[in-house]
Amino acid sequence: MENKILIVEDDPLSTELLETLLGNEGYTLIKTTSGAEALKILENTEPELILLDIMMPGMHGFSVLEEIRKNERTKTIPVILLTALSGKEDRLKGFDAGADDFISKPFDKVELVSRVKTQVHLSVLRRQINEKEKLSSVMDLILESVVVTDETQNILQMNNSALKMLGLEKPSGNLMEILLDKYGNVPEINADKGSFIIDGRRGTTGSRVYLSVEYYKPAQPDGDTGRVFFVFVLKDVTDEHTTQKMKWDFLSMVSGKLRTPLTVISGFAKILGFFAPDERLQDGVKAIMRSSEIMEKLIQRIMFFVELENTPTAGLTDVMDLKLMAERNSAEHKKPYELITEQTTIKAAYWQKIAAEELIENSFKFCDKKILVLKVLIGREQLIIEDNGPGIPDSEREKVFETFYQVCRDLTGTIAGAGLGLSIVKKLSESAGFSVELGESDSGGLKVTIGPRN
Repeated sequence: MENKILIVEDDPLSTELLETLLGNEGYTLIKTTSGAEALKILENTEPELILLDIMMPGMHGFSVLEEIRKNERTKTIPVILLTALSGKEDRLKGFDAGADDFISKPFDKVELVSRVKTQVHLSVLRRQINEKEKLSSVMDLILESVVVTDETQNILQMNNSALKMLGLEKPSGNLMEILLDKYGNVPEINADKGSFIIDGRRGTTGSRVYLSVEYYKPAQPDGDTGRVFFVFVLKDVTDEHTTQKMKWDFLSMVSGKLRTPLTVISGFAKILGFFAPDERLQDGVKAIMRSSEIMEKLIQRIMFFVELENTPTAGLTDVMDLKLMAERNSAEHKKPYELITEQTTIKAAYWQKIAAEELIENSFKFCDKKILVLKVLIGREQLIIEDNGPGIPDSEREKVFETFYQVCRDLTGTIAGAGLGLSIVKKLSESAGFSVELGESDSGGLKVTIGPRN
């Protein structure tokens, strides 16, 4: 850490002597010959110590000290007065004005260095205490439980919410060991940032508890080789997780129950179609079959989303055939298309393949042009899909990621779907550590960009 000392001295010989005595101690010295100039320097610089001569032309040393103590930003900087005066009254006047110490001229080397070291050390400690108090005040205003640790997760600071959550009286101990003891399991921290959910038991009651933990290591300023810190944000998500689990369990049960009667309907419709005596009945059978297929697809989509909540997909790869995806959707939606891409077949991450399938199907489903123009760009850490469809209004772009939400295009209800497409895309992307952005394509349609989080 750079320790700066401001020397305010109009005597060149005294300034030279101070430079000689203090320069070898590793301090950074800032020099000026007038009190007015010293106050200007202090507007942009906050030294650890000020050496201030009393007897100066123009602005007297006592007046400069009074101005320093009036300023909220500089009032705590220690000031040592340099003086040839030895009278008791002068020293009392200096202390009344806010001086921290006196050094008499001519300077004694041992005395000077010793007093300067003492005041600089006290200044650094005072600043650290002040910053710690500021940090504590800010942390206590935060609703979430916040814990600051060193690089081995030993607790350095935490707010009142975290103390209460973890049942501690004061910030002490190792955070990982405390979480392990309290909840029974905790993953290893081996990255600069990340998040995880702790699934454990609460105290003697044995009730289920889910704790969301996010952490990151703040970037250190260039050249700063000091201690490494981690910031942890803890949140009890038991209620949210329990509600979510109940929803997915219900969806899983209902989807399974629907499959049995749907299979019966589809089976008898096929038999009826085989024996149907006239064309009108054949058309009715075809309508039943189409509706059954749509319903089966919806059930599959719901089941996939339920599985997605509990099955990690990061790291899995698969072959992505964009031409096949487009052909299948073109036949289903009876929509001609033009595909613009560098490669129609590529080995991609599993999450990219599923996301591409969902987005391409949406492009065909909502296309309001005679020919769908589909542009696909796939990279190792990027997936961009553009179309010339109607796009999504700005007011709807946040809502479309919600489960089961659909943009209302018309009042006919002719667009089949469960509103899971973009929800699945978002869930897949986030599980792989990426974000999804919706924008407007060059043709005025929708542009979906999936890439690394900022």
